[in-house]
Amino acid sequence: MIHGRGGALTAAVVVLAAITWSLRARAALDPSGRPLRVVLFSVTSDDPLAGRIDAELRALGFEVSRAAIAPEIDIEALVSRVLAAGARAAVVADGHRTDVWIAEDGTARVALRQELEVDETSGLQSVLALRTVEFLRISMGVGAPPIAPLPPPPPPVSAPTPPPRATRSGWLAVDAASGVLTSVGRVGPLAIAGANLRAGLGGLFGIELFAYAPLTNGTLSDGADQIRTSVWMAGGGLLFAPPPEGTWAWEAAVGTMAFILRSTGIAGSATVGDDQGVGLAVYGHGAARLRLASRWSLRVDVMGGGSFRRPVLVFANGDSARWGTAFAAALGGAEMRF
Repeated sequence: MIHGRGGALTAAVVVLAAITWSLRARAALDPSGRPLRVVLFSVTSDDPLAGRIDAELRALGFEVSRAAIAPEIDIEALVSRVLAAGARAAVVADGHRTDVWIAEDGTARVALRQELEVDETSGLQSVLALRTVEFLRISMGVGAPPIAPLPPPPPPVSAPTPPPRATRSGWLAVDAASGVLTSVGRVGPLAIAGANLRAGLGGLFGIELFAYAPLTNGTLSDGADQIRTSVWMAGGGLLFAPPPEGTWAWEAAVGTMAFILRSTGIAGSATVGDDQGVGLAVYGHGAARLRLASRWSLRVDVMGGGSFRRPVLVFANGDSARWGTAFAAALGGAEMRF
């Protein structure tokens, strides 16, 4: 324990000396109190690596002199001259590498030399700058700058649990469509229009029911005789409809259908026959949907199938209307979902 005025004065001198040594180390001063001088060379004056090293050295209290040099210059001779002129260290920064020379204290003789380099495309130039400055600081006995206390870590925050993904338990849709129907029989392409009702059963599956009526008649001509034929269709089947993930979606279905073939035969101005027949077929269809709003979509459907009961209508004059064993239809329309 120190007593009296003499003891207090001694303690003050000790504290003041410690503070002076700490500030001197942090300010990068030489024994005479002058800032340690570092000469920083770069090929271009705006080299980013050299700029970062310059800023870090000045923050530590070094006196930095910048100079641009030509690539073909004799670096070692240039370094010897600047060390002889009083610089304590010299640094050459070249984009992704640094070359450091440190003179022995009080002389121009090189005591340490260090080359540091990173890959040119690695993006680690800032790390290279810090490593170069740290090598200079430690090698030249300069104290580290005061480190601000780290703030306390924030309390852990648990990530919110995402809501469970909604699954379609059921849905209902209706669409109106029109298009062209054709078969491989004598009945030519016909324009048709109709409606389709679809219902989701949950998951990927659903059912559909549809009915289509003719907009035009197919006409077969043989001299003065004509046969005008129209087709009505109705059916239903199993629907495969994955939940739509975006603007576009698709569906597919298979099922059975019935169709009514109705024909009228005309010879000149006289009607020579009016008959109809019922056929049965299996069908399959695929559809693409373009969603325009939450409930409204545009649809394009392609349907095809084969008849296992095919109607053939024969008139009194021997003419006939035959529905083919295979048929196809292309349809487009609009859909609303509930």
